[in-house]
Amino acid sequence: MQKPSLGRVVLALVEPTTNGGADIAPAVVVRVGAAHDDGSHTVNVKADLDSSTSPKWMTGVRLCPDEETARAYDGAAAFWPPRAR
Repeated sequence: MQKPSLGRVVLALVEPTTNGGADIAPAVVVRVGAAHDDGSHTVNVKADLDSSTSPKWMTGVRLCPDEETARAYDGAAAFWPPRAR
């Protein structure tokens, strides 16, 4: 799994009602926290929502390797975007 660092873009799971109906929003890593035994990390992110509200600051977010793992996590989660081909 990739290691997070400041400024990296990830995809955060958010409440659709705050994001123009979409449950995924791009987010920038603003702090890197603890690494976990499964290779994931805890990060803080600033999510850019598709709405007239200000960005959403999210703390204690589990950064997962993929969307499926993020959706299975019981809590705030984000995942790496798929690689461009």
